[in-house]
Amino acid sequence: MSKCLLALLSLMTAYSIQAQAQAPSRTSKLKPLYFQADKNNLQVLPQRFEYTLIDEDRLKIGDILIDTTQITFQIEPSTQKGLYRIRFTWPAGLVNEGELSVKNNSGKAIFTTVLSKENVTITDGVPATGEDEHLRSQVATFSADEVEASLVDDMKYFPFMSFCIYRESEETRIYMCSKELYLSSQQGQMVVKTRSSTKKAAQVEINGKIVGNQGIIYLNDRSENVAFKAQTQTGAFFEIETRKKDVDFKDAVVSDDGSRIILTASGAEPVDEKKVKKLSETDWQISLSKNRPVLYLKGDGDIPMRQEFYVRGELPKAKNRPYLSQKSVSRTYASKLSFTGISPEGVQVRSPENDGTSQLEPLKKNQFQWKVSGIPAGVETRRYLNVQADGQNFVAGYDVFRGQPFGLGVGASYQTPSGIAFGALEFQWWFENFLMINADWSRFKWGLSVERLQHFTEKDDVAKVDFTTLELKWRAHEGFNLIDATWGLTLPLQMVQGENASATAYGLGAFWLKKPNRWMKPFMHWTEYKLQYFAGSSGSDFKVSSAYNLKALAYWQFNADWYLRYGLGLSDYKYDPAAAKEEMQIDLNAGIFWKF
Repeated sequence: MSKCLLALLSLMTAYSIQAQAQAPSRTSKLKPLYFQADKNNLQVLPQRFEYTLIDEDRLKIGDILIDTTQITFQIEPSTQKGLYRIRFTWPAGLVNEGELSVKNNSGKAIFTTVLSKENVTITDGVPATGEDEHLRSQVATFSADEVEASLVDDMKYFPFMSFCIYRESEETRIYMCSKELYLSSQQGQMVVKTRSSTKKAAQVEINGKIVGNQGIIYLNDRSENVAFKAQTQTGAFFEIETRKKDVDFKDAVVSDDGSRIILTASGAEPVDEKKVKKLSETDWQISLSKNRPVLYLKGDGDIPMRQEFYVRGELPKAKNRPYLSQKSVSRTYASKLSFTGISPEGVQVRSPENDGTSQLEPLKKNQFQWKVSGIPAGVETRRYLNVQADGQNFVAGYDVFRGQPFGLGVGASYQTPSGIAFGALEFQWWFENFLMINADWSRFKWGLSVERLQHFTEKDDVAKVDFTTLELKWRAHEGFNLIDATWGLTLPLQMVQGENASATAYGLGAFWLKKPNRWMKPFMHWTEYKLQYFAGSSGSDFKVSSAYNLKALAYWQFNADWYLRYGLGLSDYKYDPAAAKEEMQIDLNAGIFWKF
């Protein structure tokens, strides 16, 4: 058994080293200090939702032009005898995924289907001119084949119909319906026409209140939402529920010729993906005109939000940017860090005067050592340095996330059918550098846990045992517990204590920590699946011949550092000599978990 454990430990280490060799090194280049936009003369104005009901057929939402005459469909015979094909078209800017339904004059859906990127075609619409030339006007097309003739026959007799495209998610609702349409026969062909005999009252509602046909709603916070409804004179209907997405404009520099602003940010991304340069999974970059620094960002549901900036003074240049050493860390468990940096010639770098947690010491030439302390745990913070260049004063920052290496769990477990209750106490300790080695295979991947299960109740025909488990944990992906998803392997060592004897079991294990599916998010923020298997044990009076524990746990976060932990489990222990009753148990688990 010891040979198997040694082999598993070697396998875990080899996997990490191989991943290190295949992945780009964390330390491949110098790390920049960023000129945060709102601290360097570029004011970030509040995001805003803007709309204009242009005329009886056209509506503008942000940078999207919606022509309701494009919300229509055509019917033609299919290549298969007795069947038809329906070809739907609509403006693609608001929604091109979700559900589509055709409704009769009573509002009953007579045809529904699911839209996805695979079955919807996006094409460029007619380019706008004049003031609207910057607007998006793409058209989406979906074809439904093999439509039964009976459905088409019914459609011929409806006074009017409409078709709607809609998409709903946790915090977003988008609903778009066509004008009133009817099916007519023209030269032996079926033609869809607009029912224009009855004009509707054009109307716009914002958050339940009727407003003008043009307006702007400023959004200062993520919690503020917009509930927008609009109806055109021709009967087309739109409904949007959305809110802004947070964005961090972490860097803003002016181009060498002074005509452009190069923005680097994370969070909500621009709607015009062609102009965006992706720097990483979270960071992106875009170039804006300095005379008109405006862009549209994706809100919830990709609804465009207008983002403007106001230039208040001189902006920093990229050539004056200080850099930190390639070995500088951005994630740590420590409350203090020390960085080595370098600044360009002629650029002076200093610690902020009123920041007692920041110290900067000049080194040879233009190098410096920067020490920061008081790093708060559990959050990402940005530490700043003052930068003097070209006769101007700027501020440059560097992001540091300090994790929480310890975890303490307290709870109870009830087993059925045995009817035994246990008290549970668990302690976790995650290492920044395992065995004090700073390498990709050892950094933020290893941890230890100790768990004690003490029985509270007894049954004569059930073994009276308590369990103490020491477990070495290895994460396949570098990161922090309950922050970064991963799977991993474990080496559990379990002491099984009877009334006057004990046995020590050796085993193997695995775990999988991940975010729950969307429909489960109201009940949990994280899910964890754990497996422990024990193939044998040492012991003089009794031994564990085989055993396994399987748990599915949910973590519901009710505080920054506190979680409600609950779940189900299966366990089965076989002893030598055998206990009076040895059968699989169903475990009910509940407790709290604290990260610190």
